[in-house]
Amino acid sequence: MNDARRYQRYAVNDVGNTTAQGEVIVGGKLVQLVDFSLSGLCVLSKIRFSPGGISISVEFGKHGKIDLIGKVVRMKEEGDMWRISIDLTETYKLDTLRKI
Repeated sequence: MNDARRYQRYAVNDVGNTTAQGEVIVGGKLVQLVDFSLSGLCVLSKIRFSPGGISISVEFGKHGKIDLIGKVVRMKEEGDMWRISIDLTETYKLDTLRKI
């Protein structure tokens, strides 16, 4: 696995539940966002998702909603949860973007 990242990764501060954090829904199931970047996101889920295409929705209450499509690329069991890596580069052709 290559840990060299093309885009800055942002961790989510899980202290308190603020509106700014939003509610992340992957494949119709509520998940916990671990971190994200332009190229993808990492979530914790109580259920395992199948590899391949999946819908993602981030709801910010009255501040709006973002709908995305990604690809589940990795899953790792962590206790009673699954750490799931979702790639966005294929869907949104981010390989053409340059790092700022």
